[in-house]
Amino acid sequence: MKKGKSPKTVQEKACAKPECTKAAPVCDKESNLKKLAKSGKVESFVKKNKGNWDHQSWLVFCSEISVGGYEPIDFDKVGLMLEEQKAKFLGQI
Repeated sequence: MKKGKSPKTVQEKACAKPECTKAAPVCDKESNLKKLAKSGKVESFVKKNKGNWDHQSWLVFCSEISVGGYEPIDFDKVGLMLEEQKAKFLGQI
């Protein structure tokens, strides 16, 4: 890092969805994780990649989650969800 430069950090953005601007916001990280788990997107990703993906595929998946309305979300926990589904998938073949 160059002298005088501070490291860039990712800042969470407030959810702008109509359901999140009400008095009791429902778009927190945990509820978005649950919504993602119910969506089938994680299972589809694992099946599409046959239980094996690279970092670029992971980044694309994260981007799809972001534009798909699942933010804010804990991407570390999304990774754990993927690994759980991967274990199930590989156990079936």
